[in-house]
Amino acid sequence: MLDTSKDILYLVISFCILWLTVFLCWAIYYFGKVLKNTNEVVEEFRLRIDALTDAVDFIRHKVDQLSSVMTVATSGMSGLVKKVASKKAESFFNNATSDMSGVAKAAVRKATKAMVKKTKKTTKKVAKKKTAKKKKK
Repeated sequence: MLDTSKDILYLVISFCILWLTVFLCWAIYYFGKVLKNTNEVVEEFRLRIDALTDAVDFIRHKVDQLSSVMTVATSGMSGLVKKVASKKAESFFNNATSDMSGVAKAAVRKATKAMVKKTKKTTKKVAKKKTAKKKKK
């Protein structure tokens, strides 16, 4: 069977090729397993990122709702405060000007109305600036 040294060489080369083939098959198998594990990790990462994004969107939605509710509540409270303040101001005005003449009372009322009008304009400007800043964000 092994007549010459060439036959031994061919036998050794065939074993080497066999072992190289086995090694390559084993390497390809483990490379496939590594790719599979990597794919599973990436998929899990995507799921967690999606869950985090959903949570952030949920929180953002709740904050927006709370903001709109607070805006409505604030506007309602400001109306109530305006009514109370105007009643207090009227009673204060009546008490403070009880000893003044009718002309002086009219002048003070006129000055007060002008001041209130100017304050309302300033308040509207400030509110517009706040709204513009919110829109930029």
